[in-house]
Amino acid sequence: MGLSARNPPSAQLVPRAMLSLLLACGTPAAAPDPTPSSPEAAVYLPTPTPAAPTWPAAGAPLQVLPPLSAGARPVRLVIDAGHGAPGNSGNTSVRCEAEADFTRRVQDELLARLANAPELEVRSGRPSAALLDYGSRIAAFNAWPADAVVSLHSDARAADNLSIHPSTGCWSSTGASGFTVLFSDEGPPDLARARRQLAEAMSRELHGAGFVPYAAGYSEELYGSIGAGVYVDRHPVGKRIRMLRGTKVPTVIVETHQASDAEETARWAEPATLDAFAAAIRRAAVAAAVEGPHG
Repeated sequence: MGLSARNPPSAQLVPRAMLSLLLACGTPAAAPDPTPSSPEAAVYLPTPTPAAPTWPAAGAPLQVLPPLSAGARPVRLVIDAGHGAPGNSGNTSVRCEAEADFTRRVQDELLARLANAPELEVRSGRPSAALLDYGSRIAAFNAWPADAVVSLHSDARAADNLSIHPSTGCWSSTGASGFTVLFSDEGPPDLARARRQLAEAMSRELHGAGFVPYAAGYSEELYGSIGAGVYVDRHPVGKRIRMLRGTKVPTVIVETHQASDAEETARWAEPATLDAFAAAIRRAAVAAAVEGPHG
């Protein structure tokens, strides 16, 4: 077919040239491919790490700290099951366990764990299920003599949301948990200083193992705060705690936990809790003895 007079070759060439110029100069360049060319070029956002549970929540970690080296001879340590004296069974836990029974059970568990510690010589403060008055215990501590006495107790100060536990029928509370260490500064200065050193070492080692100090419930008129979880007996003279003021050897009371707190009480039924607690006592007794009353 021949070319039409209305569409000469030059008429067809001009629009094509203009189109080529527009494509070369006026058209934006294509956007780069957002897909990385290789796995190495990929950017991965870190997966958020869930917050670790804290004591006394189930799964909150505790550490069994390594032992310390003692001095020239083993440290004489008494683990005493608090209460268990005539007319004195202590509090009743959320699991309906008498405090005297709890402390006796924990005492025996700790003695078993510490029996072969080469840096310690360990004795029981209440060696049988029979009731034993405090005077007889104190006389035995002094006669040995012990380098450190740790008297075990559980606390009953937590009163937030106090109610009857639906499963056990015993008192339960929430909102408070943790340990405290009590001592007396009554008596000779060297003895008072040694008691304080033992109390501070005990709190330090418990905290280092993952236990948490209790921070409420102690009246300033009756207990003076010395540091995290450490209190000195400030009852009126004549009404102070006999186990603390009556001994001639360094003695502390450890309130292990809040007996009405179901979560914390459950943790104290776990062997891992007793393992960590035994290791903390082991270290504290040695640390205080090595430091000495003149430290």
